[in-house]
Amino acid sequence: MSAIILSPATMARFLFMEQLKWTMWFLSFMFVIYIVVVSFASGPHSSFIDLVNFSNGSSSIYMFVLGILTTSSFFYYYMQQGITRKNFFLGTMLSSVLLSIAITIILVVSGFILQFISGWAGWNIHTQEFDYTSSFSAFLYVFGSLVMLHLIYFLIGWMIGLTFYRSGWRYGLLSIACSILIIAIAGIFIEATHFSFFTNIITVPTFIAMPVSIVLIVLLLDVNYRLIKDITIKI
Repeated sequence: MSAIILSPATMARFLFMEQLKWTMWFLSFMFVIYIVVVSFASGPHSSFIDLVNFSNGSSSIYMFVLGILTTSSFFYYYMQQGITRKNFFLGTMLSSVLLSIAITIILVVSGFILQFISGWAGWNIHTQEFDYTSSFSAFLYVFGSLVMLHLIYFLIGWMIGLTFYRSGWRYGLLSIACSILIIAIAGIFIEATHFSFFTNIITVPTFIAMPVSIVLIVLLLDVNYRLIKDITIKI
């Protein structure tokens, strides 16, 4: 492969397909765990949260880890193939957006299917934190929140991986501290996250929360681009 072949679109396709394989394994294990737990938890006087609420915390951590691995597992390899830093950044950005959408679609569709068959299976499944079945606008809000949540966690993990690669462990530890602050901020504006520290204290309206979350994503992309644009490739 050459730098000409490895355009941002091609890079995004390669990276997305590879990470999607990992994602399907992760979701398969999580789906099995959910079925086992809800089977034992369900009863005449018990109820259990739906798949989307059950999984959004673990899926966010999965995206966080995947962001870190993007640098350690893919960056050096694709640099050897001749891709430019800019194309790698653009390709990773595109693939992370696609993966965030894909994992959200899989979770939501699986959640709908499980709620549909819950009566037949004898499961009492309910939405505990947010309800995406009440209206189409509620569905769009939850879907958009989950996509942005997964993307934010991926970008945070990517930032940490790039910082360790570029500047060593001292600045890497500092990036971890910064990531905790960013996660706390994201928790204020995105109700879907389980890792929020101020949601019981601060309530932000949707028309403010969504644009601010988008701004946060743009800022993280800018930070990651600055980290990667002149990074030294370690041999």
